[in-house]
Amino acid sequence: MTTPPATTSTQRRWPAALGRIATLVLTDDFRQRRRVTMVLMTAAMYTVCLALLGYGVVFEVFEAGAVKVLGLLCALTALSFYAMVRSGLNLRFAEPSLALPQALVAQSLIGIAYAVSGPAHAANLIFLAMVMFFGMFDMGPRNVRLLMFYTSAMMGAVMAWCAHADPAFYPARLELIYFAMMATVLPVISTLSVQLSRMRDRLRSQKVALESALEHIQKVATHDELTGLPNRRRMLGLLDEHIARQARGGPGFFVALADIDHFKKVNDTYGHRVGDEALVCFAGQARAQLRSTDMVARWGGEEFLMLLPASPPGDPNIGIERLRAALVETEASAQAPQLRVAFSAGMTRYRSGEQVDDMIERADRALYAAKAAGRNRTVAL
Repeated sequence: MTTPPATTSTQRRWPAALGRIATLVLTDDFRQRRRVTMVLMTAAMYTVCLALLGYGVVFEVFEAGAVKVLGLLCALTALSFYAMVRSGLNLRFAEPSLALPQALVAQSLIGIAYAVSGPAHAANLIFLAMVMFFGMFDMGPRNVRLLMFYTSAMMGAVMAWCAHADPAFYPARLELIYFAMMATVLPVISTLSVQLSRMRDRLRSQKVALESALEHIQKVATHDELTGLPNRRRMLGLLDEHIARQARGGPGFFVALADIDHFKKVNDTYGHRVGDEALVCFAGQARAQLRSTDMVARWGGEEFLMLLPASPPGDPNIGIERLRAALVETEASAQAPQLRVAFSAGMTRYRSGEQVDDMIERADRALYAAKAAGRNRTVAL
């Protein structure tokens, strides 16, 4: 008998353990996780910069004391921003990403690194551009411009001070060239940021428009535009759901096919606008008077289909009669104050195993029986 390797269960536990660690470090909130990731990427940039400076200290190119101070500042900065984002404190600010404060501090630290890195100081200029690029994705045009002006002014002051204090490593003419290069690149990045921001705004607007259009299409596909009630297609889907539920041992249900009495006469006498208002009146009262578990749909024209789940010992016709009484008291149209909506209905119970069409046909026969009996009543078959 072969014993399965003991490492199998251990291998299975690794992904779960890594997932828990990732959640602990990054949180499980998508937006906050992205912000934490950006903070950690910035910390990685600090680490690379400090590693290069440390290499220079080993070979006595840079002063160890200045590099230690810079390393401490970088560590405190990274830990502070990580703690703010990981704890959720950043959510109290108008811009939870804290992109601008992080960028301003990062550029300031790069300025310090520029001042202490002596003969290799020009290498820090690439980090200035990198911070600007990072800011493009989380800051608006105004903040990017603010960051650009701050960086230009701060670095201009640092270059001028270095050229004055240490002309051997920071010759004034060379510093002027570096400043001119920086002053050329930063506005280009700022311009790209504006274009990127506009692109994001367009994509956001298109997304909202598409979501709105999809919602409208879905509503049009399942609801009647005039009354706002579910349409025939939607009601057929609901009937199928209730049939399946009953087949699994769930409660039965009734349907009632209602037709507004003398609707053609209403249109001929008052016009189609008043006729539409009569349909809307019926739909509004049906939503208000039927039980919360009942559903009503516009079946077609002046016909409405009601789905009435069985709830012993209640009589499903109670809600229909409550609707009938409410319509007597409701003004259907301001243009015809005397007009009241009345309706006839045919009600039947779904019989297990039968087709939906058979049930609807039986309700239709009951409806015609209600009309033949004098209208404004309900007949059950």
